[in-house]
Amino acid sequence: MNKYSRVFIVLQMARCDENVKAVQRAWQEKFHNKNWPNKRTMARLYAKFRRTGSVEDDKKAMATATVVTDGAKQVVDDFFAADPTRSVRRAAEMLGIKRTSLQRIMKELELSPYKIQVTQPLNEDHTQRRSEFAQLMLEKLQTGEIYVKKIWFSDEAYFTLDGHLNKQNYRYWGRERLEIPVVRSLHPKKFLVWCAISSHGVFGPIFIDGTLSAANYRKFLDEELIPFLHGHWFMQDGARPHRTADVFEVLNEHFSDRIIGLDYPSHFQGGIEWPPYSPDLNPCDYYLWGYLKSKVWQTSPTNLPELKTAITTAVDTIDSEACSRVMVGFQNRLTAVLVKDGGHFEPLYH
Repeated sequence: MNKYSRVFIVLQMARCDENVKAVQRAWQEKFHNKNWPNKRTMARLYAKFRRTGSVEDDKKAMATATVVTDGAKQVVDDFFAADPTRSVRRAAEMLGIKRTSLQRIMKELELSPYKIQVTQPLNEDHTQRRSEFAQLMLEKLQTGEIYVKKIWFSDEAYFTLDGHLNKQNYRYWGRERLEIPVVRSLHPKKFLVWCAISSHGVFGPIFIDGTLSAANYRKFLDEELIPFLHGHWFMQDGARPHRTADVFEVLNEHFSDRIIGLDYPSHFQGGIEWPPYSPDLNPCDYYLWGYLKSKVWQTSPTNLPELKTAITTAVDTIDSEACSRVMVGFQNRLTAVLVKDGGHFEPLYH
């Protein structure tokens, strides 16, 4: 059996959880024949690769066990070519290679991590509103009319048990930036999480079963958030439940003109208009959700109660020092918006 066939078998055994019939189907699709090795040969080849990191014959493998073999490199290269979104930890488990060895092979293959960009297309009105917001906020921060330490940014995000796209920390491995499709379960088990973040720390998490409505949004603002905040600014994005007359009324009663939100200034005198399609300016989007999801999935929760516990634990690990750095990043991002004439600027940060 040639090296290419051995590499293919090892890769498919890892990908198919050692299901020989699945490997045979993959072989037939690839080579258009049924001349695959028997079950025992496949199992022995895969076991040897996990043991030695080589697909070569035993004598040759023993002589090269301490170095990265061409066969191992081929397996890793093919693995990430087929599934570039796998984490290093998971790939090492599936291939049966030590993580340090895998990282060395990936370095030799010049595989680098790239963040997948999730952005909305911006039209001329969007870029103008983003530029106007950035200019206004920078002026108010520089004159001391607003202190960045006095702003609480809020947002909500779904957490699911299938661990789908992490907006900030979702990466793939490759030699160049590619377009990667993201596949999600049709009906994943999930719930909504709401948080707010400032230089002082994180408020939350607040768990919301089902969808967010204006009624339950106003309820937890009125009962939980508002009693906690005094003399601060509050930011919310343009989600529909955030922009009803009832919600704006309760915000105005407490914050008056200390609101940053889409459509708020058109209902009350004062406040600052939040620009649409601007997750790259919200610390919840560009920091908090990515941090929480990366921490949560290290624990591999198997049900929703475990997922909620993992989220709460992850929030507790965020200290005020980290939050202060995030707020400095907000001011830098305002400048980046102006540099990009209102456009999205995430590539400047990679």
